[in-house]
Amino acid sequence: MKNIIQGSSAAKSIYGCGDVPADSWLNYAFALLTVAGADGEVSAGEMEWLMNDFMAIIDAPEEFLKEIGQFDYKAASLEDILPNIQFDVSINHKRALLYDAIKMSHADNEYSSREREAVRHSAELLQVPVYMARTLEGLVNTEKSIEATRRSIFELDDQIMQRDEMPAGTRVASRLMQYNFGISFTSDEIEKGYGLALMAIAGADGHVSDSERDWYKHIFASMAKTPRHIVYQVINSDYINLRLEEIIPRLLKQGLPHGIAKTLLYNSIKMARADEHYPQAERDAVAEAARLLDIPVSIANTMNYLIDAEDKVEKMRKTLFELKSANKANLSAKARLQGF
Repeated sequence: MKNIIQGSSAAKSIYGCGDVPADSWLNYAFALLTVAGADGEVSAGEMEWLMNDFMAIIDAPEEFLKEIGQFDYKAASLEDILPNIQFDVSINHKRALLYDAIKMSHADNEYSSREREAVRHSAELLQVPVYMARTLEGLVNTEKSIEATRRSIFELDDQIMQRDEMPAGTRVASRLMQYNFGISFTSDEIEKGYGLALMAIAGADGHVSDSERDWYKHIFASMAKTPRHIVYQVINSDYINLRLEEIIPRLLKQGLPHGIAKTLLYNSIKMARADEHYPQAERDAVAEAARLLDIPVSIANTMNYLIDAEDKVEKMRKTLFELKSANKANLSAKARLQGF
């Protein structure tokens, strides 16, 4: 197994980390298993969250999955595991660990008293005040409510992820795209058209900012695992002359997976707002995209409210994690220096 895990762009955004010793991430996962298994069993929902959501975020190697599967959480001791987690990162990783333990324990929609006790015990061992553990529990509850709204809008089944029949010339979508949006397959043509639509909307005010480009390149494209040559074509496109009335009908002819239209509208709003500036021209472009995608105005407006709520909760989480705003600025600057 690798000695160092570099982590995905999502991990850098959430945890403020780059290179982390693999043993620390592995023990981090062992601690999550031990807390979630404090009620006697790690449920299927909890294990799915760990294996699919968390592992995809940190971009863990396949060897991780094997070691986690073999870990005896019932015989494990938090006193033995927690001292082996050493992160040199810009956040309070102890609070992040408690947050993830609570989030994993909630993944089966049941946060038992024993799991809660294990979280309190972890807080004590990590020297995190009990009130902070309770605050993180409240944050997770708020996030779950928002996530339920998002999954409802995207028509995602919490129990069984329906997989579309894959047309010829397509490939399986990334784990994060499957989990977050229910997108089961993709292709170069789909990803290019999707990206160009995002650029057209973000550039509707005459300018695609560095923050908007960074969001596409380091958040969305990283999550979707978009091929590098497609990312290059998208971020270097002549966005001023892109026309949604040409891009979207061409994209819709590709034989798209279920729900992709709503995710395109949602992500276009996310990208347009990435620079904390959402002018009327971009709002009008979003409305035009909704019309072309045949999405009701009420759903488009709900997405705006949803993203408002997500942004506020994200700021709350970063405040609780003590993630320094300078880290975000440094990441954006580094991203531009490493641009295509």
